[in-house]
Amino acid sequence: MYAILGVSDAALEAAERLKKLGKEVVFVVSDSRQAGLLSGVGFKVEVWDLSADAPPQVLQGADALLLASQDLPTAEEMLRKVKGGGRVPSPPVLALVPDELFGLDFKGMGADVVLPLSQLAADRLLALLEDLECARRERELRELLLSRRGRGRVLVVMQINPDPDALASAAALKRYVRAFGLEADIACAGEVSGYYQNRVMRNLLELELLDLKALDLERYSLYALVDVSTRSHSALPEEIFPTVVIDHHSVPASEVQGKFKDIRITGATSTLMAKYLWCGGVEVDPPLAAALALGIVTDTLYFTRGVTPLDLEVFQQLLQRADLDLLRSLQSPLLSRDAFDSLASALKRARIVGNCFLANLGEVGDPESVPQIADFLLQREGISHSLVYGVHGGTVRISARTKDRSLHLGQILRELFPGFAGGHASMAAGSVPLQHLTRVGPGNRSFRVALDRAVAGRFLAKLGLGPKRRRQK
Repeated sequence: MYAILGVSDAALEAAERLKKLGKEVVFVVSDSRQAGLLSGVGFKVEVWDLSADAPPQVLQGADALLLASQDLPTAEEMLRKVKGGGRVPSPPVLALVPDELFGLDFKGMGADVVLPLSQLAADRLLALLEDLECARRERELRELLLSRRGRGRVLVVMQINPDPDALASAAALKRYVRAFGLEADIACAGEVSGYYQNRVMRNLLELELLDLKALDLERYSLYALVDVSTRSHSALPEEIFPTVVIDHHSVPASEVQGKFKDIRITGATSTLMAKYLWCGGVEVDPPLAAALALGIVTDTLYFTRGVTPLDLEVFQQLLQRADLDLLRSLQSPLLSRDAFDSLASALKRARIVGNCFLANLGEVGDPESVPQIADFLLQREGISHSLVYGVHGGTVRISARTKDRSLHLGQILRELFPGFAGGHASMAAGSVPLQHLTRVGPGNRSFRVALDRAVAGRFLAKLGLGPKRRRQK
């Protein structure tokens, strides 16, 4: 139970929020008129006669006290009587004071925490300004979409080898676009199997993902980049001018083209897309809320990388809407039978070079097993990097992981396999056509060695772990 001593606007707002959270709240006031008003709007109220020596008994059972009286002499008197000169144990007290000048006085009288209302007002003001900014951006995007309604479909383009954040953000943008009378397709130039959550999310949201390189782009009237802001990372052709760009990655402004651009530094693009849906009045159902929450979790590495207050605020709101059982299953998907077989094979054939764990899986039946095994191998003691690759349908699926914060695996794989790979600093993936890596076919006895040289050899050389060449005398 929380007891609020006195009344203020901040205290009333706090009381309303506590009630919504299922907490018991009691106001303790010295003015009978205030007591009547509070009681009339449904709050429990105790009247405190300050001429009495002891405070009301209800305060002793409170978990915490909020001292909120706007009359300073009354607030000081209440605090003195609650603390009782230190003779009687009392619940912890949070005192709201007009400004920092009064903070030391109330601290000296026994308040455990002092919060200046000027600081509270500034925090709320900043939050409101941020909400207004989001609303302005959403209105601009909506007006742009409405101006193009009836002219053709929207193409939502993700990064090469998209991650869960990209997939969830693309699904959210498609939902947003449809709410205003346009239809959208989602495309990427790579594969979605670089992250094992993607397959579950794809089925869950019933997403049809198209191959960007095989599309007739003239079918579309509007092109949107989401979770990516440049052509080089999305494989969007040079002749196509993006209409919409929404991304959370920091890139030079000169590299970003688009009629509508929203590049904000947050932990995940899913955070931005959730705000667009809410500001636009578009429903976020439990599956989409779970997908967006997963996008935030994965891109911030469980809130340990690049997280902002906006990410935390949005994630908390998504949890109230999300299918939590579904979110848990997305975070820890089950290994398929093929994945177990591939793992057994990987452990037999894997090799360690320095602090890098390498595994050539050969032919794989389930491409989703590649990233799962890369995650698993990274857990071995003394290992800082893992690289796992296997062949599926004429394509080499590659997944890399690292614990080394000085590396950026996404950049490394993009340089090694341009146009076919990408990702984040600690995790990256690629889907490279086999003929781009080696002319030796899978049926050849030297195929495994050739593939090792083309994938692991390049990767190790980039990390400085490759074989040292002997100096010629």
